[in-house]
Amino acid sequence: MQNIRKVITKQDFRRLGGGAGILASIAAAWLLVGSAVILPASRLSLLAQENPHQYLTFAAKHQVIVWMVNVLGGLLSPLLTLVLFLALVDRFQEDAPYQSRTGLAIGMVGMAGFAIGAFLKQIGLGSLVTLYATNKSAAAVAFYAVNGTANSFLGLGDLGLGLGILVFGSLMLQARGNYGHLGFLSSITGMPLILSAFVPHIILYVITSVLTVAWLAWTGALLWMETAPHGATRRVGAREGHLVRS
Repeated sequence: MQNIRKVITKQDFRRLGGGAGILASIAAAWLLVGSAVILPASRLSLLAQENPHQYLTFAAKHQVIVWMVNVLGGLLSPLLTLVLFLALVDRFQEDAPYQSRTGLAIGMVGMAGFAIGAFLKQIGLGSLVTLYATNKSAAAVAFYAVNGTANSFLGLGDLGLGLGILVFGSLMLQARGNYGHLGFLSSITGMPLILSAFVPHIILYVITSVLTVAWLAWTGALLWMETAPHGATRRVGAREGHLVRS
């Protein structure tokens, strides 16, 4: 009975991680659409988002849009991705405990970078809107300082996420079936993310965002389907709680 409960607990946790991965892909897609489509459609292009006069003027008039992009996209996505990484550790720790934990540790650094960067974008830059109305020069100087710090953390996020994806991708390449295919996508996704941490560019940002959305969605869906009642069975003679594809 205890063994059955352990299997069910692992199934539930991995299923939770799969659902979190799917939601993280939606949040990441929303962040991309918000930054590259919605804000530019409202006359705040990607380049203008780095300009204090254009950004702060826009933020003063469209606070709800900025909040939805920064919080529902930039802040929510890394938090959900962290849950996905925890589920991946549970999935691979029996076969490669140290490598899976290394992937989690690196991924946590990346998720922290994304979350802090998004928080600075929302709270740090948002607090400058009032100052900009009274002292534009001081607000502009403060904008460059806060925005530069936020972008540094976002770069750290790209680096940590890219390395974490590569670590788990190497484990997936050793697996059979769909995980092997996902391992190839992990390699394609991880390298551009690492590059974008050191070479920030609009085109690279769009490419890495699309790849990250695809990786999160595929990984989450795979974990979700694997733990469905018809998708996971107990291996005869296996260690307790170990699930494999039927």
